[in-house]
Amino acid sequence: MSRKRTLPSITKPFSHVHATLKTMGFTELPSREGSTYELTFRDPASLQEYPYRIYTHTQENGQTHVDLNEAGFVAQDNIPVSADAAAQEMLAELQQYMEYGPAKTKPTESTPIGKAMNGKMANNEKEVRQLGKVMASLPTNSQVMEKGMMPDPLQ
Repeated sequence: MSRKRTLPSITKPFSHVHATLKTMGFTELPSREGSTYELTFRDPASLQEYPYRIYTHTQENGQTHVDLNEAGFVAQDNIPVSADAAAQEMLAELQQYMEYGPAKTKPTESTPIGKAMNGKMANNEKEVRQLGKVMASLPTNSQVMEKGMMPDPLQ
């Protein structure tokens, strides 16, 4: 009998949690108190699929809480060892990404200025045009205030 290790609860901004889970292949299923994310594991021997879910909860301060111990297969019975092992490996990787983020390489002094990513919003003219269209559809500060919201501060 193998013992499951206890996984931590993680509280991070929604954008970090959502981006990490989406990058790892999860699909979002909205719910009342947060979101449910689902990833399907396939058993190579039987070719059957087993959905695996992670539940997130929105806290009063706007942060998103993820209790990795709540995560599990939708059907708790007859889960193949290969699917369970893959899920445990994925959870360990997810925990690392949630807590520390993906490994990033820092530019060194030897990185030429032309190759360093310094404030680029668009890489080519097509992206500049697309960005312009997106920005044109954003509400103005007066439109935001009419809705009773606070506009972003001036930079």
